[in-house]
Order: sequence, then C-alpha cells, then structure tokens
Amino acid sequence: MTKEVRSVLIIGAGANDIQHGDELDSATYQVATEFHQLGIHTILVDDNPFSVSLESSDIIDHACVGPLEVDNLIRIIDQYKPHAILPTLGNRRAFELAQKLLDKGIIQERNIRLLGIPEGTIRQINNPVLLSRTLHAMDAPTKAIVTVNTYQDALEEARKIGYPVIIRSVLPKSSSTRQIVHDQRELATAVQKCLKQSRADQVFVQQSLAGFKEIEVVVQRDQSGTMMMLSMVEDMDPIGIHAGDSIAFNPPQTLLDRQIQDMRDTAFAITRKLRIVGVNHVQFALNPENDKFYVIKNSAYFDRMTAFVAQSTGYPIAKVCAQLYAGKLLRNIDLGADYVNHAALVEPTMDHIAARVPMWGFDAVPEADQQLTTEKKSVGTAFGIGRSPIEALFKAIESRYKEPTDFHLLAQEKLSDDELVMKLVHPAAGRIFVLIEAMKRGYSVDELAEMTKIDPFYFDQLNRMRLLIEEVVSHPQKEPVLIKAKYNGLSNQLIARLWKTTPEQVYQMYEDHKLMTKYKEIEPSGGEFTQHTGSFYSALEFENEATKTAQPSAVIIGTGGLRLGMSNAGDYFVAMLMRQLKADHFHTVVVNSNPSSVTLSYSLADKRYIEPATTENILQILRIEQPQFLFVPASYSELLTALKQDQVESQHVVIPDDDLSMLDDYSNQLVSFNFLYDGKYAYPLGTITNLLSVDQLEYESTAIRYPAELANVDNQKLNDQSMAAIAGQSGPGLFQVIFEKQASGGFKKVGVQPMPLPEIAFLAKALGLNLTAILTQILTGRAQSADINEFLKHEGPSGSATYRATFPFKALHVKDGVPAVEKIIGARMQFI
Repeated sequence: MTKEVRSVLIIGAGANDIQHGDELDSATYQVATEFHQLGIHTILVDDNPFSVSLESSDIIDHACVGPLEVDNLIRIIDQYKPHAILPTLGNRRAFELAQKLLDKGIIQERNIRLLGIPEGTIRQINNPVLLSRTLHAMDAPTKAIVTVNTYQDALEEARKIGYPVIIRSVLPKSSSTRQIVHDQRELATAVQKCLKQSRADQVFVQQSLAGFKEIEVVVQRDQSGTMMMLSMVEDMDPIGIHAGDSIAFNPPQTLLDRQIQDMRDTAFAITRKLRIVGVNHVQFALNPENDKFYVIKNSAYFDRMTAFVAQSTGYPIAKVCAQLYAGKLLRNIDLGADYVNHAALVEPTMDHIAARVPMWGFDAVPEADQQLTTEKKSVGTAFGIGRSPIEALFKAIESRYKEPTDFHLLAQEKLSDDELVMKLVHPAAGRIFVLIEAMKRGYSVDELAEMTKIDPFYFDQLNRMRLLIEEVVSHPQKEPVLIKAKYNGLSNQLIARLWKTTPEQVYQMYEDHKLMTKYKEIEPSGGEFTQHTGSFYSALEFENEATKTAQPSAVIIGTGGLRLGMSNAGDYFVAMLMRQLKADHFHTVVVNSNPSSVTLSYSLADKRYIEPATTENILQILRIEQPQFLFVPASYSELLTALKQDQVESQHVVIPDDDLSMLDDYSNQLVSFNFLYDGKYAYPLGTITNLLSVDQLEYESTAIRYPAELANVDNQKLNDQSMAAIAGQSGPGLFQVIFEKQASGGFKKVGVQPMPLPEIAFLAKALGLNLTAILTQILTGRAQSADINEFLKHEGPSGSATYRATFPFKALHVKDGVPAVEKIIGARMQFI
C-alpha cells in the first residue's frame, strides 16, 4: 500500500436513471475490493438501496446510507476524516458534489486529496465552456459552444454559429435536456425548456455535428504520464442519435489507421493536459468526407462505455485503476498469475468483435416519444461477442429481455411504404429492423446511407443478415444452411421459427450432425500470450477453451440488462447470492450479457459466459460445467420449462425476479408483515407501510417506510395472523403478509406475496441483515435453525428508514406520468 493513501471516501452514484445503471456500482465494488487488498480504508456514501457495495462490509469499512448532498458529505468527512476523496465512481453528480466541497473550502481546509483528477479538471468537466477553452488553447479540434442566459443572446449566437445548433441546460436539475434546433421558431421553445431545467439559469448553444460518425475512445494514464488506449468503439448511428441509444462495435469497423491514430493521439493529449490519473472517456465526431474530427465530450469517470470495454476486451480496468489511484505506476502493477508480466501496460488487442445494443422501456411507458434524438431514451444494454459483426449483433439482440422470436421482422412487413419512409427519415427505437426491411423492399445501400448517414459497411452487414435469414427460410432442415446459420450466431429459436418447427428439433439436428458449440476465452492480447480471464463466448469452431469448473460449483443466470420495474434490484439480488455462494466455498459460474452487471466482477464469478440465456446455450454450458446448483430467474419461463423436460442433474433454484408488488391497485394505507421462512419456521423481519404520495392525498406502493407505526394490540393481532398465513406456504423464501387499513380503523388481510426484490434490498439495509445471504444458505441446505437464529441476532441500523422509487418520466418527456411498480427505474433510501 502507498503510504500517502490511507483512507478514501467514495462518492456513490445514487439512484439509477436514464444516464446510468449498475455499471457504477459494479465499478465501485471492484475498486473497493482492490483497495481492501491494498489495505486502504474505505467509506462509501450512497442512497441507492440496490447497491451491492453498500452491503459489502468485507470490502467497505463504513457504508453510509444517506442523501448525496454536500451537507451530508461534510458530516461524513468530519466523522471519518478521510485522507482522500474518489469522485470518479459517481458519474457527473459526484463531480458536482466535489466542486461544491471545493467551493466551500472543505477539501483545502482538511487537506484532503482528490484521487484520479485535479481540482481544475473537475471544474472543467462540470463546465463545458471552460473545457472548450482549454481544448482550444491546446489546438484540439472542438465545436463552437457558448453559454447564454436569455433567448435573445441564444438567437444572436445561433446566427453566428449557423443552424442547426444544439441547446442544452447548464447544470441540469435532472437528466440533461438536449435539443437540435433548425430554425428560430424551434430555438425559442428549446431555450425556454432548457432554462427551466438549469440550476444555473443558463443554457449552452453549440454547433451541431449531426450526421458525422461518433467514435468513443477509452484511455488510461498513471501519475508518471504513461498512457495507453484501452479501446476505440464505433457507434453505428451517427451524431444526432445519443451514443447510449446507438448500436456500438468494439473494435471500430470502418475507420482507417490514420483516423484511429489521430484520434488516439488527441485523446492522449487531452488526458495529459487535464492531468487525469485512471480512466478517461473521450468522444469524437468524425466527418467521413474529409477525415476532420471534433472533440465533443470528455468523461473522466467510469461509465457504461468503460464497463463495455472491460468486458469485451478482458482488460480489468477497475482493478488497474484502483492501483493507479493508490499511487502505483502501470509498469509496476502485477495482475497475478493469470496474466503475463506487465499485462497492465499492454494495450488490449481483440481477436473477436463485440456488439452492444440498447434496451428500451417503452412497453412500460408507451406514451413516451420513441423517436431517437440527442437525448438518451434507452434504459439498459446487452452485448454479444463473435468472430464477425453479424454474429456479435445476432447474439446481442437475442440477449435482450423477452426479444420476439422473429426479431420484429413480421412487424416491419406490415408497414406501408409511407410508414417505412417515415421511420427511415425519423429514426425510432428498433430502427435496425426497419433498415433490414428497407433493403428487402429494394432500397440500395447508397440510398439508405444518404438518408440515415450510417456508413455503407453496416448496410452490407445488415444485408448479410437479411440474406442469411432468407437462405434459412428457403432451405429448411438442410445441414449446410444450419451450419452457416449457427456459425453466424442465429439461435435455435429463430431458426425454428423460420423453419416452422420447434427449437428442440433444431437442437436435435444440431447434435445429430455433431455440431457442438465450443467456447473461446476473452483475453486482452488477442491470443498472443497465454492469459486466463475466465470469460468466454461461444463459437462454432474446433477447439474448446472452456473446461469443467472445480466442484462444488453453481451456475447462475443473471437477470440481464437493466429494465424498468426491476431497476437493478435483480442484479443486486444475484450478486448478493453469488457473494454468499463464494463464502460457502462454491465455485461460481455466471451467464450474463449485461456489460454493466456487478455479477461479472472477477471477485464474484470464477467464470463468465457472455451469452444469451437461451435453452441451447444453458444446456451446453451445463454439460461442460456439471454444477451442483443451477439458479434461474423466474421470468425465464421458457428456459425453466425446457429444463424440466431435459435430463439435467443440477438442482434448480428459481430466482424470484418477476415478483413485482401486487399492491399497485390499492390507494389506502397498507401494512406488510415480513418473514423469512425456512420451510418449517417463520422468522419475523418487522413491518413496512406505504407512504402518502407527495403529489396526491393517497398512498402509493412505490414509497415505503420501515417500520410501520402500529398500536401494540394491532401489532400482536396481525402478527399472529401473519404467522399462520406463512405456515401455509409450500416452500422456503422471503414473504410478506399484507393488510389494508379500513375506514373503521381496523385492518383487513389482503393476501400473501413473495417479497419483491426491490423490497428485499431496502429491508436488508434497513435491518442491517444480509437477507439474500441467509436465503441462499436455506436454498442450498447450508443453514440450520440455530444458524438462522444467530443470523437474526445481528444488530443493524436503528431507527426508521424510507424508500422512494424514481421514474424516467422527465427524461422521456412524459407529462403527468403515473407511478407504478413496472415503471421504476431506480430508488433512493435514507434513515430518519
């Protein structure tokens, strides 16, 4: 451990929103794990009830659940007296809080260090105008950007810059509002809207680069100035569609070497100028006609792109960055026996292609505008890995939650020609399927490239996908076509639909022809060195690099990319389950295609399969791994049905990820009596009650308080009824017995339900009890009654706690959105 770094305050990211998901909790967990091994004391402040890091007392020395506000940070600083503050794990909000601490003189007075980033850089990241001046002074190519306070000033600057321009809020109150403006009429509306969203009563007027290619570069630097490029990612969609809503490929597919080198050099120069230590994400707009590029954004913190790069290259970004924060140099970092010497200093090389696709929440919020613009609208991501762009893309699409078997192709066939043109001109969610349909109807690559500004290369790839699907349709049950389809990543489900048969019959044909899938390891040297990351993807090749994991083992299927309703509660539950399995000496194998997932952390998973959780993939993985236990999310109903029919020896355990609260229809006060049930005995876990809405005089199920305030006589009476109800459950689990308060003052029993995962996360933190851990031990037969009683004696936080869900209504511009459990994107909690 470096003598200078003794204790670190980590500023968390808060509730999930449109801009960030569980990638920040994942990075926090990995960095804190490394800090713990280095002997660095850690304090984490966050108010996200779904945070895995907040409950990981073995790596976080002091977990502070509370509001991410400057006064609370000052209180924590005075209490724990950290030697350093790390803001790079909390997104832009952590940078804003760090600047407030600087402005109040707290950091200077207490002689606290900022890790990863100097004071001046924090101010520049928070103020794009300051950053633009710095970039301009170093001759970095930048777009024009100015700050204004009024519409008249905005009008004058827009005339100077030339339409179209982009208008966005300075220090937005919630998710940033960004609008492309094409004329004076649109300008007035955009300025008014963005001024209302700004905490500074200011807006940015900036040059629009719509139609250019968007390139994202992730670089890394140590304190001596040594730098390396970790990856360059190319977005398929052009500038004008938010990068988070675009399909992205790593490595880039259409760039020339000189373009790559020029942007790489510029990213290095910016990182050096800003004196960043650790990771830096630089975004560029590239004009393909003249090779001129512009720097459009610099994010000196962990984000969804760093998570995607880490999982797709196999380079342990968070592990290395933690050591850089501690003062180590890249050349001195030892990644262990699984990596070659100086692996931390070697730029990653890939012998595969990774494709990332967005996941949408429009099923839960159908009133939202689905048109793709500069404002992000996707709520999660999934990715696939293959030897070709289309194999990676097929897998990524297959990995999205409840993706239609026909890949939306039938829906596109029903579009009229006018509707198709409208969708081409005004892109919306799922546009890739519209593009495939357009080529099917005879649109040329040149026509589509002109209309969409997407590089012709990608239309060639989409056309290959279209032709492959047509070839499968026209040659049913043919072995050569099956081989070609599987080689390019088509699932048995899609092939079965195209052949009008069943996935089981396709799988049988696959086996009959001895076409067993092999697995290749993802490691950052492209096969040049012998390195082992424990991450694998499937390929129809000869050599299999995956071997059976040591016993006892458990295969865990992750809940996939972030989706509304679940928020990241599903990822929290699975990660906490894996923590307990590791503590009970199980070797853990996870199947997940969410690049942001905490479950993919190296300290949680001994092995990772980056694959869609289809029946065929799971069966093949089970044949290799032969685990003692298999954990499957309840929402994967088709997989569960198939597993019952197949002769799989592993013991199945269902993860209750589809148990959303059934209490949305009640507007009266409800009281829930919570229990842990081991199949014989019910152990009480206290009570919770729903809270009054802040907008309306009625109770809502998305805001709750622990404990409920009940008279002793009511509490005893309802508790007795609840114990009797729990005794009637068919198996172990976490349960709630719900009562509704009547107008007369009494209570009426509503029913019994499995405890929803969001409430498990909240109650665990409110009680100071790792509920997932004890439930895992019960399900695996590792817990006896004495163990449970001892577990429940643990003294956790005292007092009351509240939980309030958050929703994406503002970000999706939904007026008068009605809160409901299926629309939750995140949550905040605090102790009273």
